[in-house]
Amino acid sequence: MLQSQWVKILSKGLITIPNDFRKALDLKVGEVARIKKVGRRLVLEPRDVADYELYSDKEFKRMIKEDKLPVKLAQKATSFWSNMQ
Repeated sequence: MLQSQWVKILSKGLITIPNDFRKALDLKVGEVARIKKVGRRLVLEPRDVADYELYSDKEFKRMIKEDKLPVKLAQKATSFWSNMQ
């Protein structure tokens, strides 16, 4: 399998994923994939291998504060996540 290939960046940031890569990763038209920035690289992950993230209580409380949730909704979310432990 090819490990790298050059692609052209088109308007609005569009690129074409080479067919060899799409076949190797079993990517189909219309599927959802995740892209993330890792250093100066972009990593594309098919939905079936995309990991999920876990957050600490401190991180969750910070996100609630940053999102400026209404007080009642924030309390409900905190209660929900506390019960998940």
